[in-house]
Amino acid sequence: MKRIPHIVVLMTAILALSASAQKTSFYQTDLFWRGLHGVNTYRIPALLQTQQGTLIAVVDARENSPHDLPARISLVMRRSFDEGSHWGPITTIVSVPSGGVGDASLLLDRTNGRIWCFFNYGPPGIGFLTAKPGAKTGPTTLQVHTMYSDDQGTTWSRPVDITPEIKKPCWQALFATSGTDIQLKSGRFLMPLVVRDAKGIIHSVNAYSDDHGKTWKVGEFIGSGTDESHPVELNDGIVMQNMRDGDTRAIAESANGGISFGPVYHDATLIDPGCNAGITSFPSGRQNLLIFTNAANSRSRKNLTVKVSYDQGRTWSLALVINPGPSGYSTVIPLNNDDIGVLYERGGPLAVGRITFARFNLRWIKQRAPH
Repeated sequence: MKRIPHIVVLMTAILALSASAQKTSFYQTDLFWRGLHGVNTYRIPALLQTQQGTLIAVVDARENSPHDLPARISLVMRRSFDEGSHWGPITTIVSVPSGGVGDASLLLDRTNGRIWCFFNYGPPGIGFLTAKPGAKTGPTTLQVHTMYSDDQGTTWSRPVDITPEIKKPCWQALFATSGTDIQLKSGRFLMPLVVRDAKGIIHSVNAYSDDHGKTWKVGEFIGSGTDESHPVELNDGIVMQNMRDGDTRAIAESANGGISFGPVYHDATLIDPGCNAGITSFPSGRQNLLIFTNAANSRSRKNLTVKVSYDQGRTWSLALVINPGPSGYSTVIPLNNDDIGVLYERGGPLAVGRITFARFNLRWIKQRAPH
């Protein structure tokens, strides 16, 4: 039998991998929907991929109504071990005997693989609009709690209340923004917050940790009237904050790791109905791209769109609608196989009928986006 030279085998493998990398793909599946397991509504997507490749999706299980805290809410999770093609059962990761918890965000510590989950706890009757000033935490305070997992989300640590570290007593309320949080190249954790100050004015601001989540501090307000937000680290180390603020997204930049920011401006191309959105840095060759997702409509929550920037957010050269119908909160992450993962709300009344996971690649966007 004639042997095939090793170099031919190697070149064949390389060509196969190259062809695979150039294939276009789009796949999506519903993970949660109204009425599943007797839950009234599932809302508020958070998504993360661990260093081992496990996908973790955490959402609110709003047991009796679709309302925010102080409604009765628990946090539930599903996991996938094959890039989102199949998902395990729903498990409850946080449930409290009274009050509720919600608005989860997830963060991966790249130095040790630890997964962090940040969420809000509302004691009975306490939400963002009913919380009171005068205390750093307690029964009249909407609180921010943290917990972590070192085993791919199989088990979680006991939640810790970090509100006393990040809340000023004069503030009326604060809460952690849901979605996916980031660790900077320096190792700093950034957790975006929304604060209602002593005068009732709402601001975006970042809490930050420089010791892997052991202790926390809070930065300076980013504008006035800004709301839920997400930071992203640019190629030059600047932190760009993308914020909910009216019918277009508000933007500000920080040169000191997300603590203080320059002037707030609006990106007219990022239209928005006043809704939480997703943004991430996506590796592509020597430079990272930016991927942004939101309900791209200035009047109502619909038209979930993914946009791509090749120049660090100055312009958005590609835009493609994932779901033209009712769409709400979204979060976006790069996947380990060079795909893009999005977890978003869609369908039903107020765009909260179900929560859907979508997976696609950059080539798929390029081939279908209008030019």
